[in-house]
Amino acid sequence: MLNSVQALQDKLSHAAKQSLDRRFGALYDKLYRRDILREAWERVRANKGAPGIDEQSFEHIEEAIGIEAFLDEIEQELKAKTYRPLPVKRCWIDKPGKPEKRPLGIPVIKDRVVQMTGKLVMEPIFETNFLPCSYGFRPERDAPMAIREIQRVITFQGRTVVVDADIRSYFDRIPQKPLMNLVKRRISDPRMLKLIKGWLQAGVMDGGVHIEPDGLGTPQGSVISPLLANIYLHAFDKMWQQSKLPGTLVRYADDFVILLHPKIDPQWILTQIRGMLGRLGLELHPEKTRVTKAKDGFDFLGVHLRLCRVRKPKAKRSIAVGFGLPTAQCRGYDRR
Repeated sequence: MLNSVQALQDKLSHAAKQSLDRRFGALYDKLYRRDILREAWERVRANKGAPGIDEQSFEHIEEAIGIEAFLDEIEQELKAKTYRPLPVKRCWIDKPGKPEKRPLGIPVIKDRVVQMTGKLVMEPIFETNFLPCSYGFRPERDAPMAIREIQRVITFQGRTVVVDADIRSYFDRIPQKPLMNLVKRRISDPRMLKLIKGWLQAGVMDGGVHIEPDGLGTPQGSVISPLLANIYLHAFDKMWQQSKLPGTLVRYADDFVILLHPKIDPQWILTQIRGMLGRLGLELHPEKTRVTKAKDGFDFLGVHLRLCRVRKPKAKRSIAVGFGLPTAQCRGYDRR
């Protein structure tokens, strides 16, 4: 099953690489291929998670409905174009060490499976366009790779001034119309576009009250949301790349750093960043965005980083890595 799914993804990826401007017009029928549906189910099941507003759990699907019957229903709805996503169930969870709560979105399992089929088909296409500076929610890229890149640039390129940035409420504020325009640069299948639009406009159920969509944001907690978020911020990555500004961008979803040589004015760089994000209808979080020096330390993706000397004789300076440690306790990181 995985081999046939991988073969399809390889084929799509190869076609996308042949022309970075090609628009794909026949994708929807791939969603209800049985191998795609089964792979989508396996991935969603492995992620576990609570039931959505229909209160249908994985155990209920497996024991009362049956996996094959469940997938049959999805296949029939997609073929007949009668599938409609349900609103996302909103729960509120505590923020560690803070009095306020943050929202958590829980889609129904059927929507998670259908979105996973979309991700399996769309991701190989858009991956060919994404730039190396992006590390979040991508195949074969992760947070440790982003940390290693920061270490490399600071240690060996001397870019020791850090613009530590965060986009304010990014996933809630992505403008949906411009997002869909970016999706259309690669996808022309009207059935696929209608499906994506349906996910964006499904709304939220909060305490039994249906909250209508307002044209902003991607579905909370959904399988497809990280891919859509990367598609939108790819426009920022491209703007940074084409600007030729003197700095190295390392981005993980809506968190990013820009590493600068000490002679570069970081406030000027921040002004340029604000302008780029403003063109996308986004803004930096004023409290979470700051300029610092690598030797003073900074936190990124839950890791504390500080430029210091390793303890091995004749070793060069290195970026120190500590997990949840204040700068004063951060030990030298021995590069391997």
